[in-house]
Amino acid sequence: QNDMVGRVQRLAPLFEQNMQRLVEMHPCIKQYRSIGLFGCFDVHEVEGTNPKLQHEQAHAAFLKYKKAYAENGLVGLHRYPHIHCAPPLNITEEELIDGFDRLDRSLYVLDEALGYSQDEEDVASC
Repeated sequence: QNDMVGRVQRLAPLFEQNMQRLVEMHPCIKQYRSIGLFGCFDVHEVEGTNPKLQHEQAHAAFLKYKKAYAENGLVGLHRYPHIHCAPPLNITEEELIDGFDRLDRSLYVLDEALGYSQDEEDVASC
């Protein structure tokens, strides 16, 4: 009934699909890595460089993203230029999808704040 390991194993492919989906949809995301239900996105700027390191003052664009993230009802760990994804292990499939949809809406704010155009033909290659 409370088979957390089994739940993680069942949901991990869906988690990975959604991580990949967000990389493909948002030019501000350079890449991701994940294992089970834990993942991390790497943010990069328009010129392809990594933004300020986590120990430096947060970039103004990231502050806008964090505000949108909270307004979308999400709580999480941010160590700019990284965005961590670590939902509770008892999450349902529907809740996982909803969480990624909320993150998707938040990432549009980061795309815009970093100067990426949503009209670019191939945003995934940025």
